[in-house]
Amino acid sequence: MGFSFSIIWGDDILKCRYKMCKLGGNVAKEDAVKINGCYYHKECNTERVIKQEIEAYYIENMPVCAISLLRKVINQLIYTNQYSAEYVLFIVKKIHINNLKINNPFGLGSYCNEGRNITEWKNIKINIEFKGIKDQIIQGNSENKVKFTYNPDGKKWTDLI
Repeated sequence: MGFSFSIIWGDDILKCRYKMCKLGGNVAKEDAVKINGCYYHKECNTERVIKQEIEAYYIENMPVCAISLLRKVINQLIYTNQYSAEYVLFIVKKIHINNLKINNPFGLGSYCNEGRNITEWKNIKINIEFKGIKDQIIQGNSENKVKFTYNPDGKKWTDLI
């Protein structure tokens, strides 16, 4: 006795067009981002845009190389080495701003593996999250605050007992 499964494509379930989709490939229409007639998960679209930004920044500011080689290195760093796309963009910008030496795109891997860069990136992410939490705490309701007043009329704390 065999079982057969079929997927029913409704009007509200679409296919994510991102080649490296990590979320299963199916996206609900209300959660999808539509670009040029193609639908993407919000996370997939963000990663796709950041990868394009890495590519453009490298081409403008780093030594000349073949675009296919650059894309291979970016995909290797993000999907094989499991670095986030934001981290790779941070490394590319850091190399350019600090005038660090890089001869070809494969040098990005050694900069990504450096412990001090990883630590610096973690500190940046923690500071960003802390600022977000700090803003939420400041915007909290003042209705839930308890107010205490001190009444010095000669009574001692033992009078409460």
